[in-house]
Amino acid sequence: MFHNVGECITEPKQTDFRMSLHLVTDPLPREQLVKVAYAAWARGDEVALLSLVTDDCEFQLIGNPVLNPHAGLRVGKAGVRESVRLFHADFAVREFLIEKIISQDDDAVVHWHSTLEYTRTGRMIESERCDILAFEGNLIARIKCFFDSASMAVATGRAIAPAPEAEPSQASPRRKA
Repeated sequence: MFHNVGECITEPKQTDFRMSLHLVTDPLPREQLVKVAYAAWARGDEVALLSLVTDDCEFQLIGNPVLNPHAGLRVGKAGVRESVRLFHADFAVREFLIEKIISQDDDAVVHWHSTLEYTRTGRMIESERCDILAFEGNLIARIKCFFDSASMAVATGRAIAPAPEAEPSQASPRRKA
């Protein structure tokens, strides 16, 4: 924060810096840390998200990589960064809502919804996911994500849903000769 003195802008006071540093370095309660991490994910803020994970964090999106190129295991901050970049290259997050966070000891479960715009077509997609997180200290060490990957593959055109089957034709009643 800079201070205005008349028309002149001065450097922050030393006490202001210490106050800011104190606020940033205080550990966040677990649920608040999860909310900050998911907000960073939703806006594609790699720097903020990477500051909340361990150096060897495991990020796993369950699903078939043929149908969903985002699926699979990525390890380390480089893997988390790759996952964020792949996701945001394909999708723009239009709405994001955490439904529920359940946190106990070093584990958390997050149930969330999002409205995504598939940037290749402009198609809007409703997505629902459940993630399991494991913490080491105040950092996320593992993230395992579960969602309906088949529906996402159909919505993005990576898979084609079969056409609904026609109703079986009614056999015409036999006439007596």
